[in-house]
Amino acid sequence: MYFQKLILLFVFCSLFSCNNKDETPPLDANLEQAEHLFESKQYRKAYYYYNQSFLYNQQQKNTKRAVFNLLRMAHIENLECDYIGSEATTTQAIQLFDSSIPIPYQTNAYNSLGLNYMHLANYEDALQMFEKAIQITDDSLTIFISKNNIAYLFLKQKEYQKAVYLLSEIENEKVLQDSPLDYARVLDNKGIALFHLNDKLALSYLEKAKNIRETHNDDSQLVSSYVHLAEYYKNTNPILATEWTQKAYNAATKAFIPDDRLEALNLLFTTTTNNELKNNYHETYIQINDSLLKARQQAKNQFAKIKYDAEKAETEKTAYQYKMYGFIALLILSSSVFILLYRLTIQRNKRKVLETQYNTETKIAKRLHDELANDVHNTIAFAETQNLEQYENKETLLESLDTIYQRARNISNENKEIHTGENYVEQLKHMITAYATAKTNIILNCSALNEVKLTPEVKIVLYRVLQELMVNMRKHSNCTLVMISFKETSAALEITYSDNGNGADNELKIKNGLQNVENRIFSIKGTITFDTEPEKGFKVKIVIPK
Repeated sequence: MYFQKLILLFVFCSLFSCNNKDETPPLDANLEQAEHLFESKQYRKAYYYYNQSFLYNQQQKNTKRAVFNLLRMAHIENLECDYIGSEATTTQAIQLFDSSIPIPYQTNAYNSLGLNYMHLANYEDALQMFEKAIQITDDSLTIFISKNNIAYLFLKQKEYQKAVYLLSEIENEKVLQDSPLDYARVLDNKGIALFHLNDKLALSYLEKAKNIRETHNDDSQLVSSYVHLAEYYKNTNPILATEWTQKAYNAATKAFIPDDRLEALNLLFTTTTNNELKNNYHETYIQINDSLLKARQQAKNQFAKIKYDAEKAETEKTAYQYKMYGFIALLILSSSVFILLYRLTIQRNKRKVLETQYNTETKIAKRLHDELANDVHNTIAFAETQNLEQYENKETLLESLDTIYQRARNISNENKEIHTGENYVEQLKHMITAYATAKTNIILNCSALNEVKLTPEVKIVLYRVLQELMVNMRKHSNCTLVMISFKETSAALEITYSDNGNGADNELKIKNGLQNVENRIFSIKGTITFDTEPEKGFKVKIVIPK
């Protein structure tokens, strides 16, 4: 809810301050217009002119100015909740970094990227970005603000003790206290962390942060304080909680922050006992939420259109060819990695494990050759032979590139490293539910996984087996419902998979198609049974001994 307030510091302080130091040449006309619109909060109009300025400065080989424009565009995308677009734009800026790029630009980029990752629940990469920002700067305030971002990341992960420890390290730093609103963020974050730890000091921190923000009359930050105080009193003093929530709603309305208005409305709905007010809050919530979703979708479409329409046909062709070469390099690198992994497994694993790895890598190599390599070749040929100034050809090229990107990303996701630590269950749930579509519903009951202790080897096998079952479902089942459940017994962990898809006319056909699945289960001394009939769905039962 409060990411925008964190990122604002880096955009307005680090970027704008650098923009006014030793700038040669002066602002181009597009950038001057963009800055004017940005200051007046006409962000979508400003986005167009930032993009025009970026293209101009890229042609002029003014890398520093080009990076500045990209970071502004990424910030606007973040404000409109287009986090994937903001991530892509920030990454594009980072790729342009050279010796001419000031350190504040770089810390802005890494912190912005970290915040986008946090929005997308990619906490591990978010932490790496914040730490990267700390490593490359010697500016104390930037370091402390980055650490505050890390503490907020801990709050998102419910690691409240870690957050308190980190915030306690920096809260008494003078340079931070000399920046009141940044200091208030630290106090507010520590207050809410202490609240979740049932520490009596929580209220004093929350109130101190609120007082600082009220002194500076910053409605955008006051919303955070008011909401946190409402949460603090929610169970002990509902009347006072409602008063703080109403203040939060008023502040969010005044500051034109729709997300915070929704958060406050939700709290008002839960804290008030008046049914008529509840109905009013609910109706207002729906109206604001519907309008917000529609507006943000329009913004995403607008940003994409600006990016694609602004560049000339020849510039697009060159840029897309570079991307194609990147995909080819990715294919070569991926093939090399898979071959290396295969050779390593020959030395370590048993016969069935080796057979499973070989089949998997063969399947991946086949997909790389049959799907991606052909698509890349055809797309390059199209780009070289067709007139990209024609709208139809341009759209065809864009669709081909998007297909290549999605296929490469799917192959990468299906074979990425599996973390077997404390976030394993969440990672497994995310993988399974990612196969849900508008047509296919997935019902998952994995509460038993939180209780049973599994070795890293078993966790990896279980993850890969379920992944192959889901891939098989998507390719062949044509089902509308998938059910997966985990059950712990005294001697084993039982996993049951079932769908209402096409099924098959014999079990042997299924076993041949899922030989890797069977081999993986056998490698950990488990058992697997298949049950299938034509038009009656497909069932699998896996038993893994403890």
